[in-house]
Amino acid sequence: MAEGAEAKLPSITIEGMLIEPDETIWRALTEADLIAQWFMANDFSPEVGHKFNFRTQAVGPWDGVSEGEVLAAEPFWRLQYSWRGGSHELEGFGRYIDTVLTWTLSPLSNGTHVRLEHAGFTRDNAAIHAMMSSENGWAAVVNRLAKVVTDLAQEG
Repeated sequence: MAEGAEAKLPSITIEGMLIEPDETIWRALTEADLIAQWFMANDFSPEVGHKFNFRTQAVGPWDGVSEGEVLAAEPFWRLQYSWRGGSHELEGFGRYIDTVLTWTLSPLSNGTHVRLEHAGFTRDNAAIHAMMSSENGWAAVVNRLAKVVTDLAQEG
């Protein structure tokens, strides 16, 4: 392994189908007030190059703020952004990560296939990888996203 290089862990991938159209799901993935309902408070905007932050509770030496940048925003199809933050002093929740999330939406005849890939974990943040891979990690977050999408669809 090259000096300074760190072994990468496998990506976390969550896939499923929602009966709502891709336009509704896109709104839930890209509007800051909706993201706050299923994920974290933020100042997100779906514009390539936009720098934003996610805000959650502070833990020890970490103030709870993570930084990100929109890397791709192709409406109704693909959204990709970096997610960096945490503390090297913490183990588990709040451990520093420097990762990339990619959301892909694919229209189906009866809804939309939704795929999330969270990549870039290393052995140094393996505890975060394990937590986000668990039922209480991305699976729970995506369930909250589905609830927001369903509520949006019902509002019309």
